[in-house]
Amino acid sequence: MGTVLGNFNQQSLPYQGKIASFSQRGDKLFISMPGLDGKEQEFAVAYTFGYQPLQQYMFDAGKGKYQFFPFAWDSRPKDDGGQRWFVLHPEQTPSDEFHWSNMGQNWNQMCADCHSTDYRKGFDLESQSYNSTYSAVNVSCAACHGSAEKHLQWAAGDKSIADKGYSTYIGAKTALFRENDQGLMQAIAKIKPSQQVQVCARCHSRRAAFNDSSAPDDYHHTYQPALITAGLYHADGQIWDEDYVWGSFLQSKMHEAGVTCTNCHNPHSGQLKLPGNLVCTQCHTQETYENKKHHGHVLGTSGSACVDCHMPATTYMQIDPRRDHSFKVPRPDLTQSLDVPNACNGCHTDKTAKWSEAQIRQWHPDSEILGAEHFATAFYKGDTGAADAGQELTKIAQDPRYPDIIRASALHRMAATPGQNAVVAIVRAVRDQDPLKRQAAIEAASAYPAPDKWRMLNSLLDDAHLPIRVEAARSLARMLVQPPETALSEKDKARLNRGLEEYREVQLYQADRGFAHTNLGNLEQELGRAKNAEAHYRKAIEIEPIFMPAYVNLADLYRLRQNEEKAQQVLRQALQVNAEAASVHYSMAMSFIRQGDKQAALPELQAAANAPDTSANFIYTYGLLLQDLGRLNDAVVQLQKAYHLEPSNPDISYTLSQLYVKLQQYDRALFYAKKLNTLVPGNRQIQQMVRQLQQQQKD
Repeated sequence: MGTVLGNFNQQSLPYQGKIASFSQRGDKLFISMPGLDGKEQEFAVAYTFGYQPLQQYMFDAGKGKYQFFPFAWDSRPKDDGGQRWFVLHPEQTPSDEFHWSNMGQNWNQMCADCHSTDYRKGFDLESQSYNSTYSAVNVSCAACHGSAEKHLQWAAGDKSIADKGYSTYIGAKTALFRENDQGLMQAIAKIKPSQQVQVCARCHSRRAAFNDSSAPDDYHHTYQPALITAGLYHADGQIWDEDYVWGSFLQSKMHEAGVTCTNCHNPHSGQLKLPGNLVCTQCHTQETYENKKHHGHVLGTSGSACVDCHMPATTYMQIDPRRDHSFKVPRPDLTQSLDVPNACNGCHTDKTAKWSEAQIRQWHPDSEILGAEHFATAFYKGDTGAADAGQELTKIAQDPRYPDIIRASALHRMAATPGQNAVVAIVRAVRDQDPLKRQAAIEAASAYPAPDKWRMLNSLLDDAHLPIRVEAARSLARMLVQPPETALSEKDKARLNRGLEEYREVQLYQADRGFAHTNLGNLEQELGRAKNAEAHYRKAIEIEPIFMPAYVNLADLYRLRQNEEKAQQVLRQALQVNAEAASVHYSMAMSFIRQGDKQAALPELQAAANAPDTSANFIYTYGLLLQDLGRLNDAVVQLQKAYHLEPSNPDISYTLSQLYVKLQQYDRALFYAKKLNTLVPGNRQIQQMVRQLQQQQKD
């Protein structure tokens, strides 16, 4: 066990209406807490995890499985609020992924591959046990530099060995920069290519693992990185969820210029190379930037540090602030139009974004940044379903002025906006050297018929990177069950089947998660193998009972068999696990509606609309049913909620306009008709509707 920071001297903490206690007997540590049955259980502490600003603790859950306790020790100084026990996720229940009993708090699957070296998960599906191994329990030299064999020979005196004998050499970094006569930053020496950022990305990025890592620099061969998407990032690319730096850094001008991690960070101590603004003024001149004329604040006060404005922090795990690495200029104008945060109002919480914009304009009256075009507008439109989103996203996807990750993220959103312009962008992305854009092209093509997708994507079956090959194969799987006129040749069938075999292997690597078995079930269902699909869905439920999509998909399989009774049986089983699951209540409601029982569907849709994980579509459907049952005023309330969540959804605006006509509230009907006209410009029927409502008001 590593260094224990927590106080185990008969400490206690309120937890779920009871008391958790922390104690020590001899050299062993123990934590007592209410178990899943509510009765007190005592667990021995097996390992510590982490150091600053908090330390977590693990227990042996059996069969090689290690879980985290729901408590952490705040290791900050007492004056900063630390030196105490606290509950990491106090709101979590047994149906939540991050409850201490579930996979979100599992070391083997969630944490070990980054926090140890040469990790092998070793999950066995048949016994549902782990035989996880590592060469070092923490991050050792080999985690970044690879095998030490030749390095030891070099250290022993064999100087003929290149790159100090490291199998992965990441020593090359960008030279420092200086400002030229035009005010632009230029490197003081030739920039050398470096694998450094990619090596760091293995752990400092949000990504899905497709296999155990085989080398420090195998990032795109082993992992599928997350793009700049809703739920992970704000529309302008600022961090929202735990994104682990890389996705932010790839957006930055620093990355574009060739800056690497070790220009700012000491990789061995984990500390900045220099304190405060000095790390920035290695490149950016003090005279220009560490000046009140630039940042508008008194030197030495909050707001005068470069990071205050260009690297705002978001706090995770209650006490762990992490800085955004996209190095953006504050844009309070985007806050006003798109509701994204800005660094100014992160400090000046008593002021408006309009005030912040005015302050910046006062300091920089000739600013070309405020009001400038930004990809955030297109991303916001794509995320909210705006009618013109496709056109704007297509432009960004093909615009070389934007970083690769932004272009890829635009492509990813184009899945909801198919069209001829999108086809051109997808085909170009498939041929692009950047793996992020090739990855995103697969998602962008998802809405097209299988033969069209084949023409666009089939070359990716031979891609050098495993994640791209398998996702392309999965996207094209339907080509194996095409009618004769669009059927593949035997050669192409073999290519596709090879990719699907790799896809299945990837899912089996993640066989300790419900999503993997659900993915396999979805594949089998698409290939017309319903019995196999059913078996995979049931295995998903067995492996991870809280994974609601497995129940929903299994119920849908029974729907296709016209067995509504069995579908509802599965959904009731799901609700016993998670009574608030919106998707399950929605599926139950649809089952009742298919049977013509709208009254029975009503409380299910109400539950779906009020659930914590609801969606605009669930609320919209609830409003439609209320309208259908003649409860027009109640329908208005729900439809307005849906509108608030998705103001760019034309269906919602249309329904609200028509509903207000029925209620003879023509001013409100006109408001939503005009909104619809902006969402779907040039539509003659909508324009006619607006004119009629305007005339109605005059009458």
